[in-house]
Amino acid sequence: MAAPKRRTLADRNNDAISREDKPAIKEAAPVAPVVQEPAMLPTRETKTEAPKRAKTAGRPARTIDVTRVGIYLTPEQFINSKAAYLADWTNEGEANTFTNWIGEALTTHAKRSPKQRQKNAIQRPARAEKRTGSSRSFNVPTEAVQKMRAAINEEHAIERWLSDSAWCGEALDSAIHAAQERNGGTLPTPPERLPNRLTR
Repeated sequence: MAAPKRRTLADRNNDAISREDKPAIKEAAPVAPVVQEPAMLPTRETKTEAPKRAKTAGRPARTIDVTRVGIYLTPEQFINSKAAYLADWTNEGEANTFTNWIGEALTTHAKRSPKQRQKNAIQRPARAEKRTGSSRSFNVPTEAVQKMRAAINEEHAIERWLSDSAWCGEALDSAIHAAQERNGGTLPTPPERLPNRLTR
């Protein structure tokens, strides 16, 4: 077997030169696989609606506290009270319901002094001994009822001991008289049934 040929220094230099002439092969960087995202489904546009107002059933809530008051009235007093209410409304009065007018009558009467109320009562015709009227109930503003009861207590000092009904009767008599004077000495003829509320 022949011995391998010994490489000379020139052979080695030639090999080195030939390796430098060849371009170096770079390894490509690994490419990350492309992940396809699922197609986005169209979304519905959401609407924000204002909540619907709840329907209110029945009559609107009262804005004024009221108290039921029973007043004994003769037929003439009741008719004249309704007529005075209509006359006051015609003459720019503010009470647009009969019960509000009664409340104003009680409040006005309560502002008088006990002696003034006693004087007014003396000037009014005395009640008939025979019972000809009846007791009627009215939902009067509570504030007016409170003033009425305070006035009744004030009259105890001059030895007047009136029931709520009797005191209210005197207050309405005074209001009727005042309305008649403001209306030129007369009162209109009221209908049998008053409107629930007057409007201008």
